[in-house]
Amino acid sequence: MQDEQDDISGQEVKQLLLDLMHYSGQKAAARPALELQIGDILTRTSVEPAGIDLYLSVTGLLPPCDAPMTASMAPPAALSEEGNDNCDFLWHADEGRYVLVRKIALRTLTDERGVMDEILNTADLATRCFDEIRPKSPPRR
Repeated sequence: MQDEQDDISGQEVKQLLLDLMHYSGQKAAARPALELQIGDILTRTSVEPAGIDLYLSVTGLLPPCDAPMTASMAPPAALSEEGNDNCDFLWHADEGRYVLVRKIALRTLTDERGVMDEILNTADLATRCFDEIRPKSPPRR
């Protein structure tokens, strides 16, 4: 019988974020929020409360683009894939860009690698969303 690994605690994740902020030259804060540029996507990661639980909040800021044509624009198909049910895809009018916010319960993460994987997964999902909404260039003649 295999031993199950315990969840990573909120304090452990906060310490990981603080360490990574230090290594990347970001200033420490009382509520750590790690910013990483992954390709075209800027991610911001922090630990947030959700009732009595904690979750990893990973925000992917897509590159600036044109405003949505209508308020009823359907979300990108990438968001309907399995495992993306805790995502919000929003338009940030002040910055002229879309923002993807994922919330992952800390109880589903077991170690620091899981935290880093979720940051990379968010950047990947945001990139796929941007590829879907970005206007395609007409073919050259």
